[in-house]
Amino acid sequence: MTVRFATALLVPLVLSGCALLPGAPSPAQTGVDGEACVGEVRAAAPGLAEAANPALLGQARFASGKGGTCTAKVFTVAAPVLLYRVFDSGRPYSRLGGWWSLTRPAGPLEAYRAAYAICPEWSNLDRVVACEVRPGSQIVIGTTQSATCADGSTYPRTGENQVYVANDGKAGIVHVGTCSEAAAWP
Repeated sequence: MTVRFATALLVPLVLSGCALLPGAPSPAQTGVDGEACVGEVRAAAPGLAEAANPALLGQARFASGKGGTCTAKVFTVAAPVLLYRVFDSGRPYSRLGGWWSLTRPAGPLEAYRAAYAICPEWSNLDRVVACEVRPGSQIVIGTTQSATCADGSTYPRTGENQVYVANDGKAGIVHVGTCSEAAAWP
């Protein structure tokens, strides 16, 4: 009986120790479905302070094949932060949508789609706008999750960081302002 009890105690300890071995992804580097993410979350803009907001984080982290972010962190905006969004001019309400980048987008179009795992049915990606996130807002920055598209094509996870802003253009909920005129892209 004591050997069984000792085994019952040791097995979980040994297994949890394996998760800490070099090369094993930490829980913070895995997606919501436990799959390993690629790259690291970078707060590449001054004026961002890491914060806790599990509900907002849950809006941005998706399971494998669904797009969004894989591993991510929430940040509170202390000073205006410039973001870029490539969107679909056929859906004008999407101009101030939820998914943004901290860096100016560069083409070609298919390379951009692959870097950020954006399925063609989600957006034509033909216009770009730059806006500032308002101080006091919270945003999510995370690595790119994989996407499976309606036509059967897939985009793998990448280390590209993308930004989720809880904008809802249809409902008039917008956390960005001081926007540039939308320009043709790429």
